[in-house]
Amino acid sequence: MPRRELSVDKLKSELGIQPPKELTEYVREITTIRSKIVNCLRKDGELTVKEISSKTGLPENVVFWHLMTMFKYGLIEPTEKTDDGYYKYRLRGEAHG
Repeated sequence: MPRRELSVDKLKSELGIQPPKELTEYVREITTIRSKIVNCLRKDGELTVKEISSKTGLPENVVFWHLMTMFKYGLIEPTEKTDDGYYKYRLRGEAHG
């Protein structure tokens, strides 16, 4: 199967359009943040926003925003509520225990 050409690569080659540097940097930042969250959940299992923040070094509000976006698209799911009232999250389809 041939390699699927990325949309950005297609725009560059067919139309000679270069995406703005700011957009490219923004997408790279989002990808890096989500990778940190996914790797953390994959390694440690079910975690709260605070725990993910502590393990990744990302601010809690950033972790929360990305988790909610990932939840919206079905990538993660809430599991249990802690005694403090916070939800734990895990990658969808990955059980730990």
